[in-house]
Amino acid sequence: MLTQEENNAVTQVEGDASMAQLMERYWLPATRSAELEADGAPQRIRLLGRNLVAFRNTEGEVGVLDEHCPHRGASLALARNENCTLQCLYHGWRIAPDGELVETPSEPENSTFKDRVRANAYPVWEAGGLVWTYLGPAELEPEKPRFDFTELPEEQLMIIKGVEYCNWLQCLEGAVDSAHLNWLHTNITRPDWLTHASDGPDSGGELLANLTPEAPRLEAQSQPYGFRYGAIRPVPNDPDSKYIRATEFVMPFHSNFPGAAGHWAHHQAFVPIDDHNCMFFYIQYKTDGVPIPDEERPAMLEFAGVELDSLEHGRGEARELPSAENLWLQDREAMKNGTSFSGLRGINNEDFVVQESMSPIYDRTREHLGMSDVAVIRLRRVLLESLRKLAAGEAPSGLAEPVPYPSLRGGEGIIPKATDWWTVLKAESDEPAGKVS
Repeated sequence: MLTQEENNAVTQVEGDASMAQLMERYWLPATRSAELEADGAPQRIRLLGRNLVAFRNTEGEVGVLDEHCPHRGASLALARNENCTLQCLYHGWRIAPDGELVETPSEPENSTFKDRVRANAYPVWEAGGLVWTYLGPAELEPEKPRFDFTELPEEQLMIIKGVEYCNWLQCLEGAVDSAHLNWLHTNITRPDWLTHASDGPDSGGELLANLTPEAPRLEAQSQPYGFRYGAIRPVPNDPDSKYIRATEFVMPFHSNFPGAAGHWAHHQAFVPIDDHNCMFFYIQYKTDGVPIPDEERPAMLEFAGVELDSLEHGRGEARELPSAENLWLQDREAMKNGTSFSGLRGINNEDFVVQESMSPIYDRTREHLGMSDVAVIRLRRVLLESLRKLAAGEAPSGLAEPVPYPSLRGGEGIIPKATDWWTVLKAESDEPAGKVS
């Protein structure tokens, strides 16, 4: 468990909080590229408690600006997007993606006022179907996180964006908790508990069928960019082998977890909106160069528990929204008749619900951790150590040296008992770089 001071330190991400200062040192996913149309409506975005606006201008260039016009503070989410600029509705000021004031028509014709004022604009990088931005000091801008999916065309990517209505850390902690696969996601990971087929489409994971109700043994290994861990499980009817699911955690909030059969890989990012809300990005991508067929995408959204029209709106708007007040629309009848273990629809939605149910900011001073929480404990150590380094003027994890982003990918496999678990990962050196515990 953490002390109250430690819990505050790792969860609070607004204003001058230490974690806010840490997070702004990294590139942050801000939205999906597909949501920004040239000369289309600006999109309001909130990151680390900051209100921002993103837009794509006439020539396709993306800008991320502070939401409020530098003149009198009107929202630029209301602005006209045309002629390669945002034009504030209040007094017509025109602002380019880099923050330059192109025109201040409410000022005298010979005024040079526009040359002495700029809007706050932030560096932008488009890659992997996402718009990324950097909110920190210009002189400390880090390398771009060029994960392998950032080099792929969008037809090989499936990107889900949603909002979790709780603190970012309890969302991320779920991503490094392999033990919950056995239970929360029972319908998908252990469909044999049913007397008939699972209530979701085939996950495509032949290896995942080796999950059993037995508790996994977890081992974590520190890395300069964060840590990686292996969930080690027995293989039914094969005492000489073990089933490994290995996950990479990459600072400050990225998780690469094992894919399924058919050349799939998976990446998740849990971007803090503010202290009480988190933006969730889930990138599924093909590693064999084959596009994802359009006809398969709706089933992938259904499998996740996301509506087709909800990618820009959290859980969707055309139906009753799951919430604490309605117990997230849990279907007790399905639980009673044996068609659903959790009563919740969609594998990602199951995660959302239990994480939100923990309260807006989970109080870690009251918990009781066990052997299944090895990776959660390691995650908190990495975050607290990074905060200590930042306070001491040192580079935190992932910023002290180059990160091998393209080679970081989760992995799984059935291997001999004597073989090291980390050999299932994509890029593995002969000797481990960190301590296993």
